[in-house]
Amino acid sequence: MRTPKLDTQIIGITSLGHSLCHVYMLILAGALIPIATSLNSSLTVITSLGTICYFAFGLGSIPAGLFVTKTNPKLTLKFFFVFSALSCALIALSNSLWIFGLGLTCLGMFGSLYHVSGLTLISQNIGKKGHAMGIHGVAGSFGIAIAPLLTGLILSFSNWRGVYAMMAIPGLLGFLMLQFNPSIRSEHGTSDQPESKSHTFNQAMLPFFVIMLLVMGINGLVYRGFLTALPTYLSQTVRIGTMSNILTGGLLSTVILSVGMIGQYLGGRLSDRFKMTHLYLAFIALTLPFMLLMAFIHSNWLLPAALMFSLFHFPQQPVENHLISKFMPPRLVGSGYGIKFTFTFGMGSFASGLVGIVTDHQGMAAVFPILGGLILISASLVAFLAFQKRVQTF
Repeated sequence: MRTPKLDTQIIGITSLGHSLCHVYMLILAGALIPIATSLNSSLTVITSLGTICYFAFGLGSIPAGLFVTKTNPKLTLKFFFVFSALSCALIALSNSLWIFGLGLTCLGMFGSLYHVSGLTLISQNIGKKGHAMGIHGVAGSFGIAIAPLLTGLILSFSNWRGVYAMMAIPGLLGFLMLQFNPSIRSEHGTSDQPESKSHTFNQAMLPFFVIMLLVMGINGLVYRGFLTALPTYLSQTVRIGTMSNILTGGLLSTVILSVGMIGQYLGGRLSDRFKMTHLYLAFIALTLPFMLLMAFIHSNWLLPAALMFSLFHFPQQPVENHLISKFMPPRLVGSGYGIKFTFTFGMGSFASGLVGIVTDHQGMAAVFPILGGLILISASLVAFLAFQKRVQTF
């Protein structure tokens, strides 16, 4: 039976997992140059290994969703914590490019267990899903925001191996916290609401669902491209006194991405009150001018554009997740999230390599007009969906 205490515990452990999941995926972006130098490799090779990691992060979501459906979200969440920690340890101990790549691949594969397990736990056990997903989104944005600063700080007194070694610790702690918490039970949670027609998958909606998945995939590519390029781009274009370039990029990225926490919470709350497809379209459209501005302005004027992009981009994520929970029957919501995150992270995985190739040939500023073009395509597809009669309930 659902209780306020259980709601708090579920939101707490999933918030930890969500933060940690994104920190794991973003360490590489904040330490690209030190890693390439240490392993005697190019940025193109390192970002290509990052592409494999992110692709595993996305591709693993479908089997992760099936695993959640066949077992339960608590067990899947425990696997995420412990095996992600072990993957970080493998990366920290790697003595060759191949072992480093293997560790990154494992980190992506086991990282894919998080979103389907965490969001299924919320969807099956918490009534006010939009509010809970808003808080959950804030935690993810906190992880995204703190990752560049955390990486920069650790690099200032250690090396990139130390970053991965230290980040294995909270993963193990998360596993222990979940292992010894009997309140969050192992069986499937249940929603207090029966499955109604609004929660039954309608095959006539399938073409629209496929378009929505494509939109989510494109947005995943924009998201990952922005996160990959931002710390290095800021370190190249903005100066803060005598602060090192790496620490400057990390600090400013944290400030910019912290604004996303406000957006995540508002996106979740607003999705409980307004038609989600229209809300989704508004957030996507508002990001376009700021993405394009980042390509053409430099120095301190870059910061306001990046801040505004972050404010309007990150609310899209809780709206997406709420849409999935409404579209899929409760018993299949884990599989629904698996499909969604396969598209989001699978397509997003190509952003790392894209950033590396474009930067090597045309400079990092050239990345942002490309991402802007993708936003325009995404907005056009959502505009088509938002005014279809068959999706009026969304």
